[in-house]
Amino acid sequence: MELQPESDDQPAIVPTQVIFHSIAAPWTPQRIYEYWRDSTNLDCHFGLGYDGSLGQFIGTQTRADANFRANRRPDGTGAVSVETASNDRHTDPWTDAQVAALIGLGLWLHRTHGIPIRVCRSDSDPGFGYHRLFPAWSDGGTACPGDARVRQFHDLVMPGIAAAAAGAPVPTTPAVPVPPAPTPLPRRRIRPAIYRAIGV
Repeated sequence: MELQPESDDQPAIVPTQVIFHSIAAPWTPQRIYEYWRDSTNLDCHFGLGYDGSLGQFIGTQTRADANFRANRRPDGTGAVSVETASNDRHTDPWTDAQVAALIGLGLWLHRTHGIPIRVCRSDSDPGFGYHRLFPAWSDGGTACPGDARVRQFHDLVMPGIAAAAAGAPVPTTPAVPVPPAPTPLPRRRIRPAIYRAIGV
């Protein structure tokens, strides 16, 4: 679900961080995509539904706008943003399917971009984090992704990524399989008129 023109027009980044968010809405990846496309000039790289379904909107080597000063730094590094379905106050925990998908995505980002499997030690330190971890990642502070999800980040997600990188199977839930690893969107320069002509 590629966002245009953002996916072509926004500057390149070297991804060094992954930041997990709650979108404060019980949305599917399709609905998250539609919100970015139709309602705001903001965006993120990935959207994750309650059922573990994962959508990608912008290539991981292109800037997305969900992480404030971590979007793209003066040295060209930046963060990959993952918005996750939640209740409207982002107080609920991630579902088992969401946890499994975050572990699978984290493993893929580690293997694809070399992002180290550790909690970021500063707002610019490579690794994994959650939106409220550092003030520089939000404009004015945020509670996102909520207390329950911060606990899961430390107790389930980070240990799960480390275990998967060491060879353990990525967890799944009986009802919902982990979606396949995303294919990175290429950085392309295609005129918007071409998209209109083919109905995209």
